[in-house]
Amino acid sequence: MIETKTLTKYWHLMNSVIQEFWAITEPEIEEAAVRNDVPIELYLYGELGLNHFSVANFRKRDPFTNPEQFEKVFTRLDVKGWIEPQPADVYKVTEKARVAVKQIVETGDAKLPSPLSMPEIDLERLKVLIKQLVLANDEAMEPPEKWAILKRFRVARRDSPVMVKIREYLMDLYAYRDDAHLAAARPYFNDAGIVWIVLGAAWAGGAVTAAKLSETLAFRGYEVNDYEIALQAARQIGWLEDAEVEGAFRITEMGIGLREQVEKVTDHYFFTPWSVLTEQELDELFTLLTKLRERLRGFRKSN
Repeated sequence: MIETKTLTKYWHLMNSVIQEFWAITEPEIEEAAVRNDVPIELYLYGELGLNHFSVANFRKRDPFTNPEQFEKVFTRLDVKGWIEPQPADVYKVTEKARVAVKQIVETGDAKLPSPLSMPEIDLERLKVLIKQLVLANDEAMEPPEKWAILKRFRVARRDSPVMVKIREYLMDLYAYRDDAHLAAARPYFNDAGIVWIVLGAAWAGGAVTAAKLSETLAFRGYEVNDYEIALQAARQIGWLEDAEVEGAFRITEMGIGLREQVEKVTDHYFFTPWSVLTEQELDELFTLLTKLRERLRGFRKSN
């Protein structure tokens, strides 16, 4: 088995392939949602599961978004008949909603290049290699708790094109990566996901301010005041310290050490099942993924 540190390059490559898939499919999915009057949140929440919605369930996968944002969307989806209220603040997702999401995702997948346009890539072999990793995740011992990988809504069928299956398996790995990261990180922030956000922002981008965070992370649904409180909390526990500019905070040695430790544990959880592949198969996987990324990138730029 290759060392975990070395395996990170494989995940970085996989993630870049996922980004290329999204760059091709997402614009069409968004347009199809508008054309068919389908709330885009239904598509986005597909990664959180399209059986039942609840704040408690969603925070298992996404503890970093303001829960009030979920509640507001739930109310709107309920009024439109996309979800149905159940006891204990749970909503049942209707079959109409699942069908609608499936249709707009398939519209996006239809924009993917044909396998015939890349005969030099053994896509069937690539699918098999990635599927082996997904199946190994299914069999892996916990931790991490298997939440994201089990809950996500899948569109690919047995008769789907190979490119769609590859995209779906990569998204399964993406979900399992989230499972691994949350298993490693959650003990340090519990329900205070916003504090982990500000630590991560300072770790990745240098000194941060509440105003800047509210701007760059607007999709999280938090206000400037929320970030001010979170920054002070991170400062009090020693993860951040005052920077030279008033109101700005930078990461401390303690914060850096914690982030690096969590990344190390994340990698351990995520890559342990990869022992199912030999070093030769991993090299083959890397070569095939690299070729696919370049072909998807070229296809995207030419369109």
